[in-house]
Amino acid sequence: MTGENNQPVGVFDLSGTTLGKYRLVEKVGQGGMAQVYRAYQPDLDRYVAVKVLHPHLLGDDDFVARFQREARAVATLEHPYIVRVYDFDAAGGVAFLVMENLGGRSLKTLLRDLDCQGVLMDLQEAVRIVGALADALDHAHRQGLVHRDVKPSNVILTDDDRPVLTDFGIARMLEGSTAITESGGTLGTPAYMSPEQCKGETGDARSDIYALGVLLYQLCTGRVPFDADTPYAVILKHISSPLPSPRSLRPDLPEAVERVILKAMAKEPDNRYQTAGEMGCALHEALHKAAQADEMDSGEARARRNPLKGPVDGLRSPSGRAILRVTGIVVAVCIVGGALLLAPRLSWVAGYLGMLTPSPTPTAVPTATSNPTTTPEPAPGPTVLEIAGPRVVEDTWINPDVPDDVFHDFDLVHLQGPLTPDRILLRFDLADLPEGAEVISATLALKVELWGEEVFPGVAVAYRVLTAWEAAEATYNKPWSAPGLAAGIDYDQIPLDIVPMSDEGGLILDVTRALEFWHGRGEPNYGVVIMMSEDSHNWAHHWVYLSEQPAPADRPALRITYEEAP
Repeated sequence: MTGENNQPVGVFDLSGTTLGKYRLVEKVGQGGMAQVYRAYQPDLDRYVAVKVLHPHLLGDDDFVARFQREARAVATLEHPYIVRVYDFDAAGGVAFLVMENLGGRSLKTLLRDLDCQGVLMDLQEAVRIVGALADALDHAHRQGLVHRDVKPSNVILTDDDRPVLTDFGIARMLEGSTAITESGGTLGTPAYMSPEQCKGETGDARSDIYALGVLLYQLCTGRVPFDADTPYAVILKHISSPLPSPRSLRPDLPEAVERVILKAMAKEPDNRYQTAGEMGCALHEALHKAAQADEMDSGEARARRNPLKGPVDGLRSPSGRAILRVTGIVVAVCIVGGALLLAPRLSWVAGYLGMLTPSPTPTAVPTATSNPTTTPEPAPGPTVLEIAGPRVVEDTWINPDVPDDVFHDFDLVHLQGPLTPDRILLRFDLADLPEGAEVISATLALKVELWGEEVFPGVAVAYRVLTAWEAAEATYNKPWSAPGLAAGIDYDQIPLDIVPMSDEGGLILDVTRALEFWHGRGEPNYGVVIMMSEDSHNWAHHWVYLSEQPAPADRPALRITYEEAP
């Protein structure tokens, strides 16, 4: 991979460079493991899409062989609802896939637009999309290929409204990479992961069926079935929480369609549809039954509106009204008599339940602040420990514009991305957290404000750092495996929290899971890294206050709620 002067090209934006016989025109997308470019192929005079996997993956001895094997298998898939792979290669320090250049927009974008309008997707349209994807998955599964990351951002609705599934084989290429496994990370997107994937298992075709069930749930109700403040909490819900009823969110959803969702999302793989084709057929049949039921209901309604037809007319007569009066009296007598007979038993049950239910007792929550000269006095119940200030906090900014400079003593830094991806590192001294204490929650509070006058949507993401660093030496280029830290190597693949940026004021991030690793499992405390998400606006830009701030209220603070061991 070379630029105009045959010089090596950096990993951030390869637009304008040549990769083999493909001229990369512009970057159109970026994720944690790859970048996507619109490219021109001169020999065939056509535009294609080129997905360039991040160069650090080639450090894995087995990755190239696995990449070539999976890419060759995906290239054999020919289906109208699966993106075509034309070419692939792993040379010159990069691995890339060449695919058909699809127009249109992602299903994720469509869902966001519908949400902004406050409307739900038409049921027939939802069934059409999911039915097409089920057909695509069934074709791939019969070829021995499992997607493992079915989600709205991997579905493109073309200009002719054809749903096309993308990124087949990518998860399989990455799953054996040391870039992932050494971090203990889990591949997949938490909102769409099957319970077995959430437990760290590989999963099979039935995992794709579960994800497709999540997608159908979202298209029908406008929301994913399991949501929480942190990705880790979402994973736990997939494993153990009961599925919220889709009809509780959309009462007009036919019961037959709800049953398809419930079966597709069964916790145990053996209880789901065993093939995607079976799920697709069941879904179309459910919609057909719902349409027939609507027709029958309409016919009955027309009969009720016609006074010359139907058994209701008999009750309009004087004798019919007399029957209704007598029936009402009998029912009322039965209800009153039953209540009198059951009253003693009901009062006994109520008293028994009252004895079992203790009255709530308010509990005071003491607060302790990290201070070298003050030791918090032990108190019953939860304790809050707040860690803040330069004596107990190390932080630094790593700046892509001047990647070899050190910025550890700054009090105000940028957070921008994703084209110019700033990173902010923070590490807190946990010496004041008692050994053996049970951590209940941990939140990181940052003061932020808008840089400039224009507001662009941005999302902050916090990750647990996996590589040791020193604030006085860390730069954008070191000590990381790749400039700006490599996902799955220098920081955990699973986010601690994802929070929209505030124009001014506070940014609160849940980092409880990091405390579980550091305090509960005894793993090294290398702190957290804050960055912008890949779907943030390229011009989203904020100031972040660091621990050198003169006002204590402006400094980053870690607030830990814990209970001491008995």
